[in-house]
Amino acid sequence: MRLRVNGEEHQHAGGGTVQELLAEIGAEGNRVAVMVNDAIVPKAEFGRVRLREGDRVEVLAFMGGG
Repeated sequence: MRLRVNGEEHQHAGGGTVQELLAEIGAEGNRVAVMVNDAIVPKAEFGRVRLREGDRVEVLAFMGGG
């Protein structure tokens, strides 16, 4: 399915959940925040929230350091 991930077109080949998308793009699930169509997705819901054709997904990765 076609998605817009962080402002860029992305062809998602997985099963359609947020968790599967994160695995596909190599984002570590416990260190990211995700928004789908401007709504925050709680981490506990990553495996249950299903994406649909044309969804806009923002993935924000948290980095440590000083």
